[in-house]
Amino acid sequence: MKLLLRLHISYYLCLLLFILAIPHQSTDANIFKLILFLLTIGVFIFLCTFYIVLSFDKKIRAVRKYSNMNVGIMCCGIILFLTFGHVIYTKWNIILLPIFLFIILFVASNLLNYKINKVVEELQLDFMKEVKLFYKMGQVLDETPINNAISRLDYMFYAFCIAVFIAEDIFIFVGVVGVILVLSTKYLRALKTEFLKSGFISVRETNLSLGGYYFFYLLSIIWTIFIPNLSTLLVGALSLLGIKIYIRRIAEKVYEEKSGGIR
Repeated sequence: MKLLLRLHISYYLCLLLFILAIPHQSTDANIFKLILFLLTIGVFIFLCTFYIVLSFDKKIRAVRKYSNMNVGIMCCGIILFLTFGHVIYTKWNIILLPIFLFIILFVASNLLNYKINKVVEELQLDFMKEVKLFYKMGQVLDETPINNAISRLDYMFYAFCIAVFIAEDIFIFVGVVGVILVLSTKYLRALKTEFLKSGFISVRETNLSLGGYYFFYLLSIIWTIFIPNLSTLLVGALSLLGIKIYIRRIAEKVYEEKSGGIR
């Protein structure tokens, strides 16, 4: 579990350095903040993946409660500091407030991390074995239309990220989002079919996840108009959240059915 500890420390170190860089507005400082922004998001994604792998094993489902709370705390850090850090600093003109909030989140997150480690150590979990099982479970999904559809939607999101970085005009950005939504229709339709056919996702949940996809992409346009910074990436990323939550549910069922043979 040393990897979890290192990722955890790396996440909060990047976040702290970003907070300390907020008062500086030079070109070099902005580049530094951009690098820290991307590093923080990258480490956050790795941590989420780590928690997902842990939560797939029924023996350690107890960590899911703690891991979900920890992810929530880390999301608060991203929203508070990466998205609104400059706003908080501008309003109060003091860096101590963001640092104080950071300390609260850091302490709470560490307590949850300690509980996760304690559960894992008590059960003597072989994490690499769980990773292999998780990978094999993913291979089962590779053979389904779900994987093809979500892969294409991921590519659409990559295009969205590029647009956030290079689109200097709001009309160009709106055009890119519009094209993404049009091209996504085919794959969303395929996902809807697979969700309903699986029997694990209700009609309401299916419509909610697909509606969320459109909603958050459209929200990213409004967000860019009023808050034109890299936090738009986070709004766009939420478009896939609902879909991937339900894909995870299907994956869990596949895991439960296949894990006996894999082990």
